Amino acid sequence: MKRISTLALVLCAIFCSGAWAQRQTVVPHVGKHAGPKNLAIHQKHNLRLMSPRSAAPAVTAQDNTIYDLGHYPEGSWAQLGAINDLGVATGWGDVAGGDIRVLGVPIFGPKAGHWVESGVSTAPDQAGEGAGITLFGMIIGYMTGGNGYPRGYAWTANHQTTFDLGPLPGDDGSAAIAVNHLGTLIVGFSVRALVNDPNGLTIWLSPVAWTPRFQWHKGQQTLTWEVHALPMGGFEQRGKVFENVILNNWGGWGVNDLGQIVGDAWSDNFDEIAVIWTPTLRGGWKIQRLPYQSAVADYPYTEALAINNRGEIVGDYWECTEEACTALPALWKVRTSGVCNGSLTVFATLSGLLQGWNIAWGINDVGDVVGVSNDADWNWLATRWKSKDPSKAVVLGFPGEWSTGYAVNNFGIAVGTYGVGDNPEQAAAVAIH
Repeated sequence: MKRISTLALVLCAIFCSGAWAQRQTVVPHVGKHAGPKNLAIHQKHNLRLMSPRSAAPAVTAQDNTIYDLGHYPEGSWAQLGAINDLGVATGWGDVAGGDIRVLGVPIFGPKAGHWVESGVSTAPDQAGEGAGITLFGMIIGYMTGGNGYPRGYAWTANHQTTFDLGPLPGDDGSAAIAVNHLGTLIVGFSVRALVNDPNGLTIWLSPVAWTPRFQWHKGQQTLTWEVHALPMGGFEQRGKVFENVILNNWGGWGVNDLGQIVGDAWSDNFDEIAVIWTPTLRGGWKIQRLPYQSAVADYPYTEALAINNRGEIVGDYWECTEEACTALPALWKVRTSGVCNGSLTVFATLSGLLQGWNIAWGINDVGDVVGVSNDADWNWLATRWKSKDPSKAVVLGFPGEWSTGYAVNNFGIAVGTYGVGDNPEQAAAVAIH
């Protein structure tokens, strides 16, 4: 921990100075006009009604402060997927001309509501995940590279510091998905295009992590990021572990300040398993599959989306049949060693029934959880849970007809997106404490 803290102080000296001083523009208030623009990668199945099964009923949030943030000036839509403890949120949206970029916006202070953008664009079919932010203002995400594949990218709001994170050696692209609070570890995936693959695969996504490296050159210290391949533990091998399928798509989706990483692997048919990578004393990481059985239901597929510094992991577990698809918000708890402490726990749904597509997207260090759940009328609404009481689901109170909460900071500020009808989705935040 001492090494991590020292590194964080150095990173702060690099990133904090004037991070929000330039290239900022004032957001117009657009009101409550929005709709689905691009669904996130994990909301990938059409919903059909399952047979109702009992769960806990919903509770509507009271007296939450709502921040309607709209979108970037001259753009039309935005979604927020991360927020640091200083109240700076990041996400995706379009800018003038329709280019899609990683965006940032402070929610509090003298620059509140002033958007910044990364300066690099991403193809419409590649955007929607990532866009994390550190406590010190470094933002991560990805752009579209010259070869057409995504490429991991990190930057500060004043654009004085930018990093092309790059892929694994020999790969064609990468994506930075999440970063820890201290800015000492970035996670995501590396992309390799496969040629004449006997299994018929065209793309292989490998889980990766980037760590900072400081070097001295001509009396000056420089910072670069080193990419590391995360182990896959044989899960990717045909027939060895997971029901005779090839898990050729991998990603790291969440990371904490202890170096623990969570993510998942999935096949081209969306067979999916959630895993955790835990740092070892000798360097590198060890992999472990997270539990996939629950007392509530027995679904085969799991995905882990975020982990806090207490080792609490959130995501979902799900199944698809010929009749319907159902996902339920999930909670796991691990020790600092990475060993699972207990089984998968299911959060309540807003409808009180085990049906629909319900996902726990983010968790803070005090156990506040945010995500999305279907109510009894099949509306998708931003939802809050608590890790100490999974039996209660609370509507966050975002504007609009539908909404999703993607992240929450340690002061209880949740961010996400909302919409009305077919209008473009808009960014929003809610103070839950």
